[in-house]
Amino acid sequence: MVQGMTAATMIGQKRAALRELGRWRAHLEPRLAEHPAAVPWAAVEAGLLGLLPQMPDPGWRAPTMRSFSISGCIYIAVYLALAARDVDPAGAWAICEAATRARFDGMGRLERAAASRGMFSFVMQALARSLDARSRVAPVGGWIARFIAGAGDGYGVDYQRCAIHDLALRAGAGDFAPFICNADAIGSEIFGWGLTRSETLAQGGRRCDFRFTRGGPTRVRLHVLGQEPR
Repeated sequence: MVQGMTAATMIGQKRAALRELGRWRAHLEPRLAEHPAAVPWAAVEAGLLGLLPQMPDPGWRAPTMRSFSISGCIYIAVYLALAARDVDPAGAWAICEAATRARFDGMGRLERAAASRGMFSFVMQALARSLDARSRVAPVGGWIARFIAGAGDGYGVDYQRCAIHDLALRAGAGDFAPFICNADAIGSEIFGWGLTRSETLAQGGRRCDFRFTRGGPTRVRLHVLGQEPR
């Protein structure tokens, strides 16, 4: 168990994680079953439950970061289930990428609005500012971030510590971590975040430099260590 996490915190984190996994099931389970590795859904669920005690919970005051952390746990659980059947990181990400696109494309109107317009809302930026202030004192659920004010409703966040990357390293999924960063480009393309990013911690950078411009083009350097960037 992560130091400082109470039983109540772990119960809340577990409930949130299982709810989110349920939302992904229709998009992940068939792809896992059809793959030559034939990964059973129970292996992913067990893997997720095994990872959660290793992941600090950002808590209710940082709902965006809790969502990011849980999504990262799900990706890592899928990878570990596939890796146990000799699927490499690139092969595992191919399944995750297809499921991610299907999950985002299949969102209902309200959920899609929250993921698109909500990214530029006052609430979202207030949460980012709060994360900045709180993480100057101590990491928030394993995250350290700095808010970058922008013009109009554009803004940025520099992540100086990534809880998902840290968990991947602890869980033996370090080679898969750089692929997870590519999910942000998918979100930007579908929801219109106008994300510009030149580096991430998992991909060997000094930080994860997110810059958002509503409706702008997605300019993300997709770099996986050991492969040519594209």
